[in-house]
Amino acid sequence: MSKDQKHFNCSEEHEIEYVASLYAHSEKVKQLLKDKCKSKEIHYSTHAEVYALIEKELKYPLPH
Repeated sequence: MSKDQKHFNCSEEHEIEYVASLYAHSEKVKQLLKDKCKSKEIHYSTHAEVYALIEKELKYPLPH
């Protein structure tokens, strides 16, 4: 199973750090992820769904 299909775990700080590190504006991404975790909007989302949300909300392209 590729990492993109694994579920994003909001309770793991290293997951937020990892995804944020894939983007040039990592602090903005990190804050978005924390906000979406707090609101439970991305609970049970896959990594691919989280990347799509970042692209939709912040207009940052999907990481390669």
